[in-house]
Amino acid sequence: MKLNPNILVTVLFFLTFLIHFSLWKFVFHLDEIIIVKFYLFLSVMFMLMITMIVLINRVAPEFLGLSVIGLILLKFGLMYLIRKKLNFEVIPGYKFHFIIPYFVLTTLLTYYAIKLINHDKKQ
Repeated sequence: MKLNPNILVTVLFFLTFLIHFSLWKFVFHLDEIIIVKFYLFLSVMFMLMITMIVLINRVAPEFLGLSVIGLILLKFGLMYLIRKKLNFEVIPGYKFHFIIPYFVLTTLLTYYAIKLINHDKKQ
C-alpha cells in the first residue's frame, strides 16, 4: 500500500509538534504559549513553502530542485528575523528547540519535493 506524500508529510508534521510540545510541557515545564506561537509560525511557513513548491512544479518543473534550496534559505532568514519577536532567547537551551523542528520540517519539505520530482520523471 502506497501512502500519499501529502498525508505522510502532514502526519509527520503533527507528530513532530506533538512530541516537541509534550517534551516542552511535561519534561522541561516551559510556557506553552511560546511553543504554540513558534509552531504556528512554522506551520504557516511550511504550508506556504509546500504551496510554492507545487506552483513551481506546475510552472517550471526543471527548476524545482534549485527553488527548494532557495525556499530553505528564505525560511532560515525569516526564522532568524522572527526569533526576537518570539522571545525565544529566554528559554534555556533555545537553540536545541529551534534546530530540531527546523531540520525536521526542512527534511519533510525536501522529501515532498523529491516525491514531486520523481513523479514528474515517471510521466
